[in-house]
Parts: sequence; structure tokens; C-alpha cells
Amino acid sequence: MQLAEILAELENNTGTFPRLALERAIEEREAITPVLLSTLENLSNNLEELLAKEDYIFHIYALYLLAQFREPLAYPVIIKFFSVPGEAALDVTGDIVTEDLARILASVSGGDIEPVKQLIENPNADVYVRGAALGSLLVLVAQGVISRAEVIEYYGKLFSTLKGEDSDYIWTDLVSNSALICAIELKEEIDQAFAEDLIDLWFVDQNDVNDALEIGIEMSINKLQENPHYSFIENVISEMENWSCFQQQQTSRGFDDNFIIPEILTLMKTKQSKTKATSKKKRKMQEQSRKKNRSQKKK
Repeated sequence: MQLAEILAELENNTGTFPRLALERAIEEREAITPVLLSTLENLSNNLEELLAKEDYIFHIYALYLLAQFREPLAYPVIIKFFSVPGEAALDVTGDIVTEDLARILASVSGGDIEPVKQLIENPNADVYVRGAALGSLLVLVAQGVISRAEVIEYYGKLFSTLKGEDSDYIWTDLVSNSALICAIELKEEIDQAFAEDLIDLWFVDQNDVNDALEIGIEMSINKLQENPHYSFIENVISEMENWSCFQQQQTSRGFDDNFIIPEILTLMKTKQSKTKATSKKKRKMQEQSRKKNRSQKKK
């Protein structure tokens, strides 16, 4: 299979997992990497156009392949792709943002966290993308690339610099991630965030955080290292082969509840798209309610 054939096989989803094409793509790493990079670079300039390509999936393979390759040139390209204002980047990649973007960013970062910091602090980027960027720091801690102390110091700064953030999603992620690395050093800042009603208690409450802080630093780091959600992307085939969009027979019978399958939003059914819209509406209502509550407390 030549490069042109590989690219043709990976361009659109046909409902069948392209194992052979991906195996050949990995073998042709040197030849295919420039194509992967240029594809993401070009798409980031017009993500809205990508929404119209219902079966197009090459950009998804590109993200995972570049992560597996640990390609340093992919780092600024992926950062740019997900820095596009609004929800376009989320809409064209779906649950990949919440499931694996943290791992993808960490895999190509080479330990340089400055670009990730810029993404975290970018108020124009989608909040789910910024949350994934926050999580990428934990991946790097779990993999021994950066120190826990470095993340604690940065998270500590965020508790100050994020003041005024409208969305409780970032605050909730910041507190949750702090708890995961047993950030006892930030206990005062965490307690203040709860006191100011900045945290979505549906996802984490103060008791959850206190319990996490009590288990100790060593055990917290061990738990991170054992959790596959804080690992690097090692093999695109094992990462993607069980996705529901490749399981035609399985999707007709229903999903396996034993694992979460990342979805590609542009390949989802209308019902799933409506569920996402409902979820967004619910979150906006929650945020508006919290703003109202906070303003009443200040009176």
C-alpha cells in the first residue's frame, strides 16, 4: 500500500476500522508526518468548513498518529487547532476533547508546558479544551516528565489569575485536578473557591476534595500512574479500534457499558447531537444560576 492509498483509506469513515492502512501509516511515519501536520494546519484556518464533511475523519487519525509519534512539530499545530475561538474545535472532534486531548497534548509536548499554559488561560478557547489542557499537566506528572511541585506552583497562580471567569467548568477542573495530585498546599485556595460558589457540585464537592487530600501525595501520584487516562498515546490502533463508529453490528445491538467509547460528533446520529445541545443548555442554565446566586451573596 503506497502513501496515496493510505491517505485515501484514512480520509473518510466507512464504518470499518482501517487497521491495515493505520499499520502502514505507522510504518511510513517519515513520509506521512508532513501530511498530517499540513492537514491540521490547513483545517485550523477553517474549521467551520469541516463541519460540512460528515464522513471526514482524517484529522482524527492525524491527532492520534502525531501523538503516538511524539512529534514535536505537532505541538504548536495542535495548540493552534484547538485555540480557535468558540466551539468549532469541539464540534469537529467531539468527545476526543474530554477523553483524550489531555493525553494528546502531553504526548507531543516534550515537557514544554508554556504552550499548554497559554491554551489554559485563553478566554476565547472552548472551556472543554482548556480543561483538557489543564489535565495534560497531570499526564506529564504521572509520566514523570514534570514535577508535581511545578504543577502545584502553576495551579496556585491560576487560583488568582482566573478570578472573574464566568464558567464554573474551569474552576471545577482546577479544583478536581488539584485534588488528584493531593495539592494540600492549595487547601486555602480550594476552600475559598467553594466558599465563593465557583465549583459545580454535581462533579465534585468539598467532601470529595477533602477525602482526596487525606490519602497523601505518594498514593495520589501512584493512582495517577495507574490510571490509563493519564498515560501517553502509545498505539493509535488500540486507542481507536473499539470506537462505536467502527462497530456497525455492535451499535445495532447497543453499547457495551464496560468502557467509554469516544465519539466523533460529525458521525453521530441526530439524537446524540440533540443530547449534546441539551447538555450545553443545561450547563449554561447552571452557570447563569450560579452567577445570580453569587451576585445575591454580594448584596
